[in-house]
Amino acid sequence: MGPALDPPVVLGNDATFATWAEATIGAAAGAGDVLMATIGTGIGGGAVIGGRLVGGRHGFAGEFGHMVVDPSGPRCPCGHQGCWERYASGSGLGWMAREAAQAGVAHRVVELAGGDPEDVRGEHVTRAAAEGDAEAGAVMARFASWLALGLANLATIFDPEVIVLGGGMVESGDVLLSPTRAAFDGLLEGARHRPPIRMVAAALGERAGAIGAALHARDSTM
Repeated sequence: MGPALDPPVVLGNDATFATWAEATIGAAAGAGDVLMATIGTGIGGGAVIGGRLVGGRHGFAGEFGHMVVDPSGPRCPCGHQGCWERYASGSGLGWMAREAAQAGVAHRVVELAGGDPEDVRGEHVTRAAAEGDAEAGAVMARFASWLALGLANLATIFDPEVIVLGGGMVESGDVLLSPTRAAFDGLLEGARHRPPIRMVAAALGERAGAIGAALHARDSTM
């Protein structure tokens, strides 16, 4: 065997370490119980509970995107059907928007995509919704309801103080956050009888995973 590494090596995925970064120095700094979901092409995430990053026995904790929310839903690349990320990721938003476009109820979205419904992507929806287009807003509301469903399920399990949303989708700002917060409040178990759970956009951007890896390596050796 070769020599032991000094300092020790800490392994994890980018979304898990991004969670640690946001909980330590980012959007949820100071909170001891934090959930993060990274909403991009898929969904990643992580949890900090009682001030400790949750890795799980084998390091697989935080794969929130593969919670099954609809067993009869579309097949996921992981091999299962109806995973949360098929509905609540950027890819899911694009799928919902193409359905709306093919049904003839997303005119501005199709226009932004160049006129072909098959070319519609999530970014066309968020742009049209930001312009105030009602049809795009309806697609965003449907998308937000799926995103909120998964977040409410996670909140029921972990009871966090803060939920951080990261990933490329969050760049759309209140176009995403406002309908998601509204839907979440309606789905959260016991919402009228518990302190509110803050839902915030991530603060550290695309470097959050690297920042979190460095912070966790430092904190693990202190």
